[in-house]
Amino acid sequence: MISLVVARARNGAIGRDNTIPWHLPADLKMFQRETLGSALLMGRNTWESLPVKPLKNRMNIVIATKTCDAEHVFPNLDRAIAFATAQGYTRLTGIGGARIYADLLPRAHRLVITEVALDVPDADTFFPEVEELHWAKTQEFGLEDPEIDARVVEYLRRP
Repeated sequence: MISLVVARARNGAIGRDNTIPWHLPADLKMFQRETLGSALLMGRNTWESLPVKPLKNRMNIVIATKTCDAEHVFPNLDRAIAFATAQGYTRLTGIGGARIYADLLPRAHRLVITEVALDVPDADTFFPEVEELHWAKTQEFGLEDPEIDARVVEYLRRP
């Protein structure tokens, strides 16, 4: 199963200058819970933005055409997915950036989207448009934060 886990602002923004433009500790905890034990698929910029590398208790796979210091680097998603599957992973999770999300969206079975009640006018990275007719909302809950309103919405692909 391929899942995408993302936090996005009202305007679809997911990044600015290779960073997340907000700090939501509750979302980081949810991200950890959602991704533990899975194979993570990410682009080189996402890998480079991680404060601690690799993310523990997950297989970290980077899709990049340029060299990077990750243990598992592949030039395309097909090879990355084949490798993760051959290693016995049944849960694959796309964690960014924008191109990885766009390339994985047609293959994804599940979306876990944190909707952050902010606009980021100077953002430079955006989550692709999701056609909701292809997705069924299965779960929704708020995240507790004293400064930022956010909610997590889970979608499963309609058959």
